[in-house]
Amino acid sequence: MKKIVFVLPNLDSGGVEKVALNYLNQLDAKKYNVTLIVFNEANDLLHNVPDTANITCLHTKSTKGSLVRLVGTLKEIQPDAVYTGHSRVAVLVQCVKLFMGGFKHLARMQSMPSLEKKYRKYGLIHRKLYSLAFRNADVVLAETTDMKDDAISAFSMRAENIKVMHNPLNKESIDRSLESFNESPFSDKDIVGIASGRLCKDKGYDILIMATKLVLEEIPNFKLHILGRDDGEGGHLKEIIEKQGLDNKVILEGFKKNPYCYYNHCDLFILSSRREGFPNVVIENYYLNTPIVSTRCVPIINEIVVEGSNGYTCEVEDIISLSQAIVNCIKMIKRSDLKNPDYIGSKLEDLF
Repeated sequence: MKKIVFVLPNLDSGGVEKVALNYLNQLDAKKYNVTLIVFNEANDLLHNVPDTANITCLHTKSTKGSLVRLVGTLKEIQPDAVYTGHSRVAVLVQCVKLFMGGFKHLARMQSMPSLEKKYRKYGLIHRKLYSLAFRNADVVLAETTDMKDDAISAFSMRAENIKVMHNPLNKESIDRSLESFNESPFSDKDIVGIASGRLCKDKGYDILIMATKLVLEEIPNFKLHILGRDDGEGGHLKEIIEKQGLDNKVILEGFKKNPYCYYNHCDLFILSSRREGFPNVVIENYYLNTPIVSTRCVPIINEIVVEGSNGYTCEVEDIISLSQAIVNCIKMIKRSDLKNPDYIGSKLEDLF
């Protein structure tokens, strides 16, 4: 059997981790010996790891501090292919290849390089390192054609080295989650909007909270629930909520192990992001036939959200545009009327 290794910093609730596990779950245990290597123990998504996969924790505190143990672990496994989903982990695995060869490196990009530069996600040195790592990987996985073109321009990469792979969707996992718990967590009196993702600046929740103030002028029984662990922005968001007098209208729910009952019973899902790669929460809500409002933070949104049919789109960082899209979606689109075409994501096995 081919030996496939996935390398992740941990199993927290990030989109990169969820995509990696969705790919991992696609692989037939009769054909592939799969090992998941994590640097430290954060087990939000541990329940999504199949019993057939081996899990190895390096018990390290940082990516660069994991090099020695990762070299030793991969020498012991002798994999045929190693998958990475984070830029910094791609750099690490390319360093490992200096000590040992014999495996193919599949490096997935998690965002558009131009947007990362625009929002100053990292400095020049990191940008050079990431560029070098992706140029030297055996195959680079881009989430969209736009991301591929962006990588060619930003990182001077070869087009033939990049494979466009739309994010996979684990429908079976979503269905199982709803079978285990599918009661509505909301009051029947409320019109509920859901946003989901880490509480960080990239997600644009500050803009969304301000937009909610305007939505309430037209729809007084609207209520916004935000799911996600605090990633540095929680205190700031609470201040905005209090200042705008929205304590009973905007609820910070924290991390939810099973967000699907929230998605399945809300009136609309809202993506207010400043930037995204390929938002998993959007395709999950698309699968559940949830009306969607989204900023045009990445071109792929226009392929998923059909204006006036299954949702509405709006400008990034535009409070008025976002509020109007929410109002239009509530007034014009009902979940019971939706039946989205089947979403077909990519299969990692196609690369092998």
